[in-house]
Amino acid sequence: FSTYTLKRFLDDFIAKAAQVSGEDERKRVIALQGGFSLIKVKRLLVSLMDGFRDLTLMGVQAFDFNHLNNVLISRDYRKARLIDIDGLSQGSIQYPAIYANADSANCQKLHKPALDVDLFTLLPLIVQQLLLGKGRGRSFVEEHSGKVRRATMKSDDDAKSLIKQILQENFFQDDSLKSPDGMGSAEANEKVLCNVADWFLAVLLKRPPWETWTADIYDAMRCIDHLPVA
Repeated sequence: FSTYTLKRFLDDFIAKAAQVSGEDERKRVIALQGGFSLIKVKRLLVSLMDGFRDLTLMGVQAFDFNHLNNVLISRDYRKARLIDIDGLSQGSIQYPAIYANADSANCQKLHKPALDVDLFTLLPLIVQQLLLGKGRGRSFVEEHSGKVRRATMKSDDDAKSLIKQILQENFFQDDSLKSPDGMGSAEANEKVLCNVADWFLAVLLKRPPWETWTADIYDAMRCIDHLPVA
């Protein structure tokens, strides 16, 4: 893990290679972007959600997710690790006694303990940058997220076509989803593009079933788990 933060990773992921200083650094960024598939996008997001879940299971009450320097990314870009745990100094979740002593009459009042973490501010931006921004720059992500939103005023099909075009250019230039025998790759790619475009549009606009996906870690985990990439 070293000191490679999620902030630095995202900066590298969306960087325009031509604007990266230094030949060695440019080669590293190109290699990172070129090898990052949709499957790796989902794997990294799932790892981040697992980190939030683990903090809840540990009894941590809060995590400061209002910046990206307290999440480390592994050297192979597969895992996220949370640091500066309990950065808000709220201590542990005080629920065990309540749950242990609950009688049947009060069981309906109980709910799953949830980590106090702000998923509304940065998590949507992370998803947008990972899906739309590979090698494109932050301004591209902001501009085309807006274009997708505006396209829905005409039709959802127009919005999904725009998403599919960007995904195609970002992740399917090298036929990364081809089957071993080379058969049916075009159909497989098109199916994945359509499914991911459907999912991303619902997430971006917070439409059912993902209208509350940033409400807590349980909703966020379900949403990321349903990113339709095997």
